[in-house]
Amino acid sequence: MTWVSVLCGQSAMLIFVAASHRGNRVFWHDRLTASRQRILKSWAAAVLLLSLALQTASDGTVILNMIEWILLTGPEIMVATLTCSLWERSARP
Repeated sequence: MTWVSVLCGQSAMLIFVAASHRGNRVFWHDRLTASRQRILKSWAAAVLLLSLALQTASDGTVILNMIEWILLTGPEIMVATLTCSLWERSARP
C-alpha cells in the first residue's frame, strides 16, 4: 500500500468523523449545519475514492491491492473514531 493512499484514506476517515453528529458536537461545538455536514461527507467520499484509485494503480495485482485497501479501511475507521473519543474526553473538565 502506498503511503499517499494511506494518508488519503486516513484523512477521509477523519473528515467523516468530523462531519458526523458526534464529530459536530466534539470538533465544531454544534456550529456545523446539515448542508455543511453533507459537503464534508461528500468531500470525504471523494478523498476515499482517490485513496482507492491510488491503491489500485500501485504495483501488483489489482485484486490483491483492492483487498488490501478494504482490509486497511477498518483500522482507519477505528483510529478516526478513537481520535474523536480522545478529543471529547480531553475537552471535558
